[in-house]
Amino acid sequence: MNYKEEDLVEFIPEHGDNRETEQESQVVCNILPMTGEEVRAYQRVMVGLKPGSPQAMKKAESVVKRIIAERVVSIDNYSDIKGNPIIDGAELWDRGETSLVDELYEALQSISKLKAGQRKN
Repeated sequence: MNYKEEDLVEFIPEHGDNRETEQESQVVCNILPMTGEEVRAYQRVMVGLKPGSPQAMKKAESVVKRIIAERVVSIDNYSDIKGNPIIDGAELWDRGETSLVDELYEALQSISKLKAGQRKN
């Protein structure tokens, strides 16, 4: 995915006690907010599906996986249970903790809803 460096937003997850950890040891994620068009496109994917149905759950998982893989550009200071570094959203989805995936997805949704000027402040 093509993007400009200035479009990235640095996000420090709360995950565990991450924000209380010394700065050089904190997990830091660089995320690329979605455009309004992309947010609406992902929302349209779910239209017509019965909430909570197996089909809706499978589709939602697919959408979240794609968003995390495409929009979590880099991760610093995070590793899997075996101690292997996880450096981006695709690796996070495959080997990371579900709670961190969920937190980053929520952050992406919130940040993507803000106007560009609000994100920079």
